[in-house]
Amino acid sequence: MNTLLESVNLNKTYRVDARNEQQVLFDVNLRVEAGEFVSVMGPSGSGKSTLLYALCGMDRVDSGSVRFAGGTPESLVTLETLPEKELARLRLERMGFVFQEIHLLRNLTVMDNVILSGYLSGRRPRGEVNARGRALLERTGIAELAGRRITQASGGQLQRVGICRALINEPDILFGDEPTGALNSRASEEIMDLLTEVNCDGTTVLLVTHDVRVAARTHRVLLMKDGRLVSEQRPGPVEDDDEGEGEAEIGRREAVVGRREAEIGRREAVVGRREAALMEWLRDYGV
Repeated sequence: MNTLLESVNLNKTYRVDARNEQQVLFDVNLRVEAGEFVSVMGPSGSGKSTLLYALCGMDRVDSGSVRFAGGTPESLVTLETLPEKELARLRLERMGFVFQEIHLLRNLTVMDNVILSGYLSGRRPRGEVNARGRALLERTGIAELAGRRITQASGGQLQRVGICRALINEPDILFGDEPTGALNSRASEEIMDLLTEVNCDGTTVLLVTHDVRVAARTHRVLLMKDGRLVSEQRPGPVEDDDEGEGEAEIGRREAVVGRREAEIGRREAVVGRREAALMEWLRDYGV
């Protein structure tokens, strides 16, 4: 695999004045390979979100380096060396963002919110951007909302809009800051299904979460504590974990409950096992 994103010895301190400062990142080293689905967990105040914003260049660090490959090794850039305009252009074209608070523009329709970043990028004719926007809304099951105001959509639907907006420019990596944090359990599962599909299509996903069930759906889980990465787990893709279930058994179950119900049940069992394992792992670190 190729390294898409790498941090080397990141340090970050927030300063109110000469007497009031707090260091929130301590020599953080992290590597994310192209195609990975990575989650970061940890207690509130452990530095998870600060790390996420440092990795995407929204927040400047005091020392250390963030390197981003932008799809190919030849396009490797070091974020802290880029002027603000170039960094903003990189985020617009090569990165996507999904937040807990979705930050949609209330005076625009759902469709307009989705395609705006595509227009700002200018990489494609507007007709192509419009077509991709419609395709994304269709894929995420909210095509009927295209002409509506965002006040006419539910929280789960708005998070889907946010994902469509994040994907409009076909980014190399999708960052998520608690993307399911404000959703109920059903909407959370639906958003994780969608993010899994996005990852399976080749987009790297890096998200911050407090939810063990969300982390259990990712390939690799990193644990932050007091501004440091202290451990990691590798649950791996859910579809890889079948506990040796044979084709005959799958066939018998499908005959009884149907193919889709069997797959959902198997996935729930896998996620449940991984959730339990992650809970035990977090307890070992006092989280």
